[in-house]
Amino acid sequence: MVECILTKRLLVLGGGRQAVRGLEQLKSMGLELVVCDMDPSAPGFSVADHRIQASVYHLDDCLPAVKRFHAKLPLDGVMCLACDVPHIVARIAEVLGTPHIPVSAADLTVDKLAMKARFEEYGVKVPPYARVANPEALENLAEEWGHVVVKPVDSRGSKGVSLLERGGDGVWAFEHALSASPSGRVMAEKFLEGPQVSSESVIIAGQAITPALSDRNYEFLEKYAPFLVENGGDMPSKAKQGEKDAIWTLIGDAARSLGIENGVLKGDIVLHGGEPYIIEVAARLSGGYFCTHQIPFSTDVYLVEACARLALGMQLDPADYQAKADRHVCSRWLIPGAGQVVSLGSRDKILSLEGVLAFECWVEQGDMVAEAENAAASVAMVQATGVSREEAISCANQAFTVFGLVTKR
Repeated sequence: MVECILTKRLLVLGGGRQAVRGLEQLKSMGLELVVCDMDPSAPGFSVADHRIQASVYHLDDCLPAVKRFHAKLPLDGVMCLACDVPHIVARIAEVLGTPHIPVSAADLTVDKLAMKARFEEYGVKVPPYARVANPEALENLAEEWGHVVVKPVDSRGSKGVSLLERGGDGVWAFEHALSASPSGRVMAEKFLEGPQVSSESVIIAGQAITPALSDRNYEFLEKYAPFLVENGGDMPSKAKQGEKDAIWTLIGDAARSLGIENGVLKGDIVLHGGEPYIIEVAARLSGGYFCTHQIPFSTDVYLVEACARLALGMQLDPADYQAKADRHVCSRWLIPGAGQVVSLGSRDKILSLEGVLAFECWVEQGDMVAEAENAAASVAMVQATGVSREEAISCANQAFTVFGLVTKR
């Protein structure tokens, strides 16, 4: 578990359900936690010593509230959990005078076009991509590339993302992406065949330490087409050692190109022809229970702690964040059919099953479940382990079977 440190007052942006385990890990360090979230019922507030109610996605709402708090109780650092706001974190930290990555680096990671242009400039491999101004341009790229991932330039959580095939409906794909882009920009990326890997790294004095690679699970691509719906991941990765070495090098190159000397970096990687390409990175910790659950379960490494220490200006030893174990851990999110939840089982019963490490469900009987367009359609999460990858996956799937959640249109 994480090591206790002297009490510091840390601001954490994001108090949603995915942040709770991470907040608990921070509390175990002896930190005085200030949690900011716009939801007055945010689950993370139950862990906080202090709360700030403001939107972490809007600087004009968040910053004034933080400054008022800071004037009364000075803050020693700021980070985010389970929300994609590194640019907000960097700007708040700049005002507070606390450690942070360069604002310019944070901005690059929330603008996919600018990010990829920077990577190209520094020779960091990315799939072919282009900004598209209209459906006709998109359809022309689909004709040229065969399969095109269409996405908003500046959204998050796979919102607005779809896969367009040659001869597909470019008008719909363009409008779908456009609707999710705050800046009204759409881009296309050539779909590269190959396994996809999630990475999580801590950058210490320019050195990228990557204790965690998880194979992303896309077993339902046909079922949910044209949407790219991920429903979990498996550790350790099946990538060959040479491929892992290449991924680690690529992440280090990406961090340097962004100008990040000390920070954290979440990566989405595709292995195409045995070579890694960066789909995108984020200058924050991952959501989806990856950094808070799966990585500690598999490796005994706590990257939430690392992020907090960096935010507080503390020195880190790279050796502390090398994987200390290599356990098989399967993470799965339950994505049922759309409709009303008519029945579901006992959470406690699932937690008592052999191999189950963690389980959460965030719907109740009577709740409505939307059509699946991305992982936001999930209603439950399980982390499971076993002596092999296959056993860990079997335990996770069995947990959902026993839970027996049923929806009805």
